[in-house]
Amino acid sequence: MNKLGLGLKFSLAVTMLIVLTMTVVATLVISNQREALRENTAQSNLSMTRNLAHDAEGPMLVFDPLRLDELVTTVLDATACSYAMVTDRDGRIVAHTKRRMIGSLARQAEGDGPAGRTLPVGEIIRERLIDGVQVKEFTVPITIGSETLGAATIAYSARGTDTAIERDLAKLRRSIVFITGVVLLFGVVGAFAVSSVMTRPITRLKQKMQDVQAGNLNAEVENPRIVTCRERLNCRKTDCPAYGKPRCWAVAGTFCHDTVQGQFAQKIGDCRKCVVYRESCGDEIGELVEVFNQMVKDLRYNLSELEKVNTEKSRMERLSALGEMASTVAHETKNPLNSIRLATSYLKKNFQGEILTEFLEIIEQEVARLNELTSGFLGYSKPAPLKLKPCDINAVIRSTVDLVRQDATDRNIELVVLTDDHAPPVGCDISQIKQALLNLLINAMDASAAGSAITVTTESADRRIRISVQDTGAGIPQDEIENIFKPFYTTKTRGAGLGLAIVERIVKEHGGEIRVVSSRGKGTTFTIDLSAHAYAKP
Repeated sequence: MNKLGLGLKFSLAVTMLIVLTMTVVATLVISNQREALRENTAQSNLSMTRNLAHDAEGPMLVFDPLRLDELVTTVLDATACSYAMVTDRDGRIVAHTKRRMIGSLARQAEGDGPAGRTLPVGEIIRERLIDGVQVKEFTVPITIGSETLGAATIAYSARGTDTAIERDLAKLRRSIVFITGVVLLFGVVGAFAVSSVMTRPITRLKQKMQDVQAGNLNAEVENPRIVTCRERLNCRKTDCPAYGKPRCWAVAGTFCHDTVQGQFAQKIGDCRKCVVYRESCGDEIGELVEVFNQMVKDLRYNLSELEKVNTEKSRMERLSALGEMASTVAHETKNPLNSIRLATSYLKKNFQGEILTEFLEIIEQEVARLNELTSGFLGYSKPAPLKLKPCDINAVIRSTVDLVRQDATDRNIELVVLTDDHAPPVGCDISQIKQALLNLLINAMDASAAGSAITVTTESADRRIRISVQDTGAGIPQDEIENIFKPFYTTKTRGAGLGLAIVERIVKEHGGEIRVVSSRGKGTTFTIDLSAHAYAKP
């Protein structure tokens, strides 16, 4: 049985059920019919005996033996009885289908003792053994008014009666067998049809599961019964994320029941009660199909997220190794650079000459630049631990802007600061936040032309602080935006490409987010979101 298909198993089960049911029904019908036939036969035999008693009243009154003989002979010819007789009030046989019995006393049932002369008081039905043959006797008294003249008796062979009954039952059996065959035929055909309808979606589901097993995570079982809230419930919530879309139960943030619902796992319990979900699934198999589709979708999403996490992990591991190397190189480079700087300073003080002074200044500038690069390497690879405390973010921004205001003035760039005076305190490391803002301002000035402006704004909403640095420069190409936060990535001819990487690290260490929006020819906006309640207590 385990090797058979589901459709064949279902058909066999239906066939066996039909056969078992029809067998039980046939057994009950035949048993009841047999009892009914026996009862009907007994009633018919009793009626025949009553008729004989009624017809024998006149002949018994005038004692007409010929007429009585004619009556019992007629009964014998008309029915399949063993014998018929008429007895007088003394129990003597006055007419019998076996004429040799005329004149003798009627025998009682075996075990009743010798022949008696007592007339029957009423109708009597009894079984007797006559000459080794089991018969059933029906005796009815012959009465006129209140006087009993005798009795009429008809006996029927039990075997003959059973044979006649079984003959009638044989016809019934043939009819039942025929009906069973017809029912079985239609049942088997119907079972195959129903099993085909039932197993078709299961077969499609099996094929899609095999596709998933083979690595195709885009497999999805089609569901032609899918309906939408707009169609079924006449929904007009056009701002709902699932408006007009199939499978609204898998869409996050829907507006059902006048509330904003969450993700699939949070709301599926309520969605299963919805008429849209029930009609879209149809039955248990349809619901299984929808569960499979959602499972594949979740699997696809989880694998994508896992791949991103693994990619980020690999990147962080490479950056960690690179940071360790950069830290070591930077640390080992600082001592020679200090020696070169001291030697250059000594030469400038003790030796004069226009050419010598010019080259010594070049050496000093390059040494300073190398010191700046090594300090950047050390700051990124081994950042100092955060010292969080509540601070006024507006004051931090204004003090940072003051650091670059003179440089901006020299470049003819206007710095505009727009702060939210109702901004709550923010838990942060002031020096780290200043470093992040300073890097953004320096990049903004490098991207801005003379006569342009840089705007720094703060906003507070929903216990979050938003800081924006906006310039009106040339903008960042879209293909470069995804790389600007990567360490050592730069489009400048000078610098190590760590400025924005340090900004991102500082923001993330503060539990915040940083985003960038840029348009060619319209400038770039960097936005930092920080939580206003984190570390808000001193």
